[in-house]
Amino acid sequence: MTGSVPIDPHLLVLFGATGDLSRRKLLPALFRLLRSRGFEDRTHVLGVGNSRRSDEDFRQMAVEAFTEAGFDREEIEEWCLDCLSYQSLSEGFDGLADRIAGLENAHGLTGNRAFYLAIPPEAIEGTLEGLAGSGLDSASGWIRLVIEKPFGVDLESAEELNRSLHARFSEDQIFRIDHYLAKETVQNLLVFRFANPIFESSWNRDRIESVQITVAETIGIEGRAGYFDKAGMVRDIVQNHMLQLLALVAMEPPVRLDPDSIRDEKVKALRSIYPIGPEAVVRGQYTAGEIDGHDVAGYLEEGGVGPGSTTETFVALRVAIDNWRWRGVPFVLRAGKRLPDRLTQIAVTFKQPPVSLFDADGEGQVNGNELYITLQPDEGFDLMFDVKSPGGVSDVRSRSLRFRYADAFGTLPDAYDTLLEDLLIGDQTLFVRGDETEEAWRIIQLILDGDEVHEYPAGSWGPQEASSLVDRWRVRID
Repeated sequence: MTGSVPIDPHLLVLFGATGDLSRRKLLPALFRLLRSRGFEDRTHVLGVGNSRRSDEDFRQMAVEAFTEAGFDREEIEEWCLDCLSYQSLSEGFDGLADRIAGLENAHGLTGNRAFYLAIPPEAIEGTLEGLAGSGLDSASGWIRLVIEKPFGVDLESAEELNRSLHARFSEDQIFRIDHYLAKETVQNLLVFRFANPIFESSWNRDRIESVQITVAETIGIEGRAGYFDKAGMVRDIVQNHMLQLLALVAMEPPVRLDPDSIRDEKVKALRSIYPIGPEAVVRGQYTAGEIDGHDVAGYLEEGGVGPGSTTETFVALRVAIDNWRWRGVPFVLRAGKRLPDRLTQIAVTFKQPPVSLFDADGEGQVNGNELYITLQPDEGFDLMFDVKSPGGVSDVRSRSLRFRYADAFGTLPDAYDTLLEDLLIGDQTLFVRGDETEEAWRIIQLILDGDEVHEYPAGSWGPQEASSLVDRWRVRID
């Protein structure tokens, strides 16, 4: 989280090195980070995959990925030649151990190793066994293990995966990634709340009417039917991204700004959530419709989707938090695909004044205060407040105090740039602790597999039935 902490020389062992995540996100983010810190020579990357290919094949693949990301080809080719290698798992984990030892010896590395598992969930257990069986779970330097989401498919599988991890690694070696936590606006929630008494003093049931969290996507499943048709929105978005956002909004002040103090408070917030019943959940699935002037197919017509699938592409749920700060304040979450706008936003609605002075004659309209925290695509904050327009006393208008990160600070770093830096300096603040993952699964366990799925046309804001959960949905779109 800070550029002042040095990055130790290390070997980054990237499982799933030829996959889409590695090509589009991880390798470009790693090079941007190292170049910005002047540490290009601190990292050697060993790509690991099931396919047989040479070092040169892997480097060429990386060069093409970097070129697509806009890097200078000549600069990248030199770095790839010096710092990228490849090892096929067809030679087994003993072969991988020999290759790692050879690279560390050749490049003068001291045994610091980061194992990044950009692999499907079903391959994690076998990879852990292979690392332990070949002695790669111990070294003369530090060892860090990165796990991409999804972390399990339900509470039982998450608990089992945690047991398997803890049998081989300590919790301070395990980095569970949720890239939402690295977005600048998400990180700024702590500063926004705890550095500004004007907000923290109002951040409770006495002043706040409701909290809504929206994650809206215009895209469909984009060729990911094999994964998504088994997962759905509850597993894909709510269990991880949305509950992490809820925890940051609802948590109490940490005793200090160290990783465990912050994560302790997040876990306490999650543990305070009432069990969610089926009456508080609405599922939907998009049918054919129109997005941005283009006709799009319905979910059941998407390639790879099972006939008659009841997988939800939209979910809305009403959450109650049973603690001193939030009791009686509804938190309403919704996430969906093929919605009209791409938007991730937190809407905090403050209570109305106890006495209405400006609409006694039915002419004034008091709107109250609303805070919109936008995480994407245009990161920033909007605070809505009422003012009198020129004219009569009762002519009240709602206006906005606006802040945008791009206006104040220019281009923001990619989430993976931030996460990779924190991994390499050993800062776990933006990574999810094991008990957090289990609490999140506990919360949604009862609603994982609902039967009733309502249709909604692509390009709408979801099924009409979702309006039963709120007085009105609140979003602010520029």
